[in-house]
Amino acid sequence: MPKKISVSLNNLVEEFLMEHGAIKVGVATLETLEGGPPSTDLGYCLEGARSAISFALPLNRDYIRAYLAKEDRFAHEKDNIDTNIRATNISWELAEMLKKEGYDSKGTMANLKYRTEIKDWELYLPPDISHRYMAARSGVGSFGWSGNVGIKDYGTAVILDTTITAAELEPTEPVPEEESFCDMCKLCVSVCVPGMFDKKEEQSVTIGGVEFTYAVRKNYLRCDFCCGGFTGLAKSGKWSTWSPGRIPVPDGHDELFKEFVRGLELYNKRPPMPGGFPHPALKDYKQHLTCGNCQIVCWGNKEDTRENVKLLHGSGCIMQKEDGELYALPYEEAKEVFEGMDPERRKLYC
Repeated sequence: MPKKISVSLNNLVEEFLMEHGAIKVGVATLETLEGGPPSTDLGYCLEGARSAISFALPLNRDYIRAYLAKEDRFAHEKDNIDTNIRATNISWELAEMLKKEGYDSKGTMANLKYRTEIKDWELYLPPDISHRYMAARSGVGSFGWSGNVGIKDYGTAVILDTTITAAELEPTEPVPEEESFCDMCKLCVSVCVPGMFDKKEEQSVTIGGVEFTYAVRKNYLRCDFCCGGFTGLAKSGKWSTWSPGRIPVPDGHDELFKEFVRGLELYNKRPPMPGGFPHPALKDYKQHLTCGNCQIVCWGNKEDTRENVKLLHGSGCIMQKEDGELYALPYEEAKEVFEGMDPERRKLYC
């Protein structure tokens, strides 16, 4: 039988996380997660788990602005990687602290940890535990239109993580609708090159009797195609992600899958980009941060978010030198340079 816990352990956990840089902390339990999707099953990660401790760390806004404006990719990429690593380390450190208190506990990775036993997991990347669901149900944040979870005054430019424990902690409540960071401006839709989520239709998920709503998400391969760096040019042709790829994103699943595979093959034939990190799902493939726009563009207020969108839409298009270096040009110049490439080299990008 798990030990019954007083609220004081909640306070100890929150104090630990806030001292380590968390901006919000919450707790979900077996009861408050009941009836949720498979990625809310705490027992998948820890047998005998009773509670999930959710927390958020902020991303550096100066680095985000430079990234969106195509001035500097490395600072945000490094900050994003470092913040994910820091969140993961904090999660495990908290687990160790709880073990010393007498409760079996387990830290989780902030990203890149998947349920590999699921068929075709490489395509859909099902997480071992959904940090978004944990954060939304425990009140660390709330869903924005994009389906990302954000926090008032921070928006969705945060990294989430979870520690799972056998301790019976006191659950915290979801963010009331009137206190949500998202005012449904839907500017996030305008920064998604592959059109991953709908501008009008919504879907919902029910966790512990509470319904959470966000935009209908289309085929996840769309996001993989663009965030993987295989393509990045907006339909208007006037701006791009940090990817030099110019492969149109098809609508149908079969054609999308075919182009995804072709895009991966072309990506691996291009000159290697500086930076990056290994991806656990794809062998011989180095992941680079080229998009993530729907997450980082929203800062929780329309004025800042509008400025971020303006920076991105005016940032031009990414081109790649033969040595792999990336650089941005205004779209007319980028188009001229692209069309003037040697045909065999041009084929690597379209």
